[in-house]
Amino acid sequence: MSNTAPSPIMAARRLAGTAAAIATLAATSFAVPAAAQQEPRGPTPPALGAQGPGQPLWEAGLFAAGGWVADYPASGEGRWRGLPVPYVIYRGEIIRIGDQGAIRARRTFMDDRLELDIGLGGAFDVDSDDNDARQGMPDLDFLFELGPSVEYRFLPADSPVQVEASLEVRAVFSTDFGSVDHQGYVINPQLSYFNRAVGGSPVSLFLAVGPIWGLGGVNDYFYTVEPQFARPGRAAYEADDGYIGTEFTLGLSYKVTDRLRAFFGGQVGYFGGSANEDSPLFQDEVNYSVGFGLNWTIYESASRARS
Repeated sequence: MSNTAPSPIMAARRLAGTAAAIATLAATSFAVPAAAQQEPRGPTPPALGAQGPGQPLWEAGLFAAGGWVADYPASGEGRWRGLPVPYVIYRGEIIRIGDQGAIRARRTFMDDRLELDIGLGGAFDVDSDDNDARQGMPDLDFLFELGPSVEYRFLPADSPVQVEASLEVRAVFSTDFGSVDHQGYVINPQLSYFNRAVGGSPVSLFLAVGPIWGLGGVNDYFYTVEPQFARPGRAAYEADDGYIGTEFTLGLSYKVTDRLRAFFGGQVGYFGGSANEDSPLFQDEVNYSVGFGLNWTIYESASRARS
């Protein structure tokens, strides 16, 4: 996701990541953990706040979201997540906060058709005691990702309908808030479609599809079973770098009033052909995530963003 919107579904795992399946329009998946778990990657429509031309430079409000999210890519289990979060959006020409991402620096070229970003995103933790396949193994910590992306818009930037192709590369880190560990890298090309007003209605639509590759240890984080954690039905396994899966994302939003917007999002992850299908932690070829949320804008500045 260069964009982590509170991702294709985002906000805090866009619920900070659920809010992105939820907030994909407002992905559940992340940069794998935050890429295949809860925060859609690649270009995402504005998840929070105003949409369309003439957006406020500053904006603040409340975003409340909830949804069902898989524990990790190809997990056989998931859980309900819920989170109300206050938000602040700043839409500067270069630095942006909370607009299609937690924090990002951006530059545009070719009449705003080409955009280069450096973005930051994140994902929820998973308690291994709550997941049958991971019982007795270390927990999956909170994840955050940082890295560049490039996006190309096939239509003018101010068009109410937008088609984008993007490529995102992000470093993935885990933390228990006592230490930070580098877990590797995620690569995610994506093709997306965004319609701000379907048929002239107050409904916005977002569709996206994109494969994900994990390199440099990210796949170990999800699929490796160290010998000391092996047990009947869970053999020791050393994960390989490579293809993780492909995510298909759908997001809908409805403008209830000028300051209130409702969201619904869904994401399907297909992991058939994954480099780690033989891992005992690879439980299901298909993961589903769904979410819903409300975005209430409490304050917006009179000054408007230039783009």
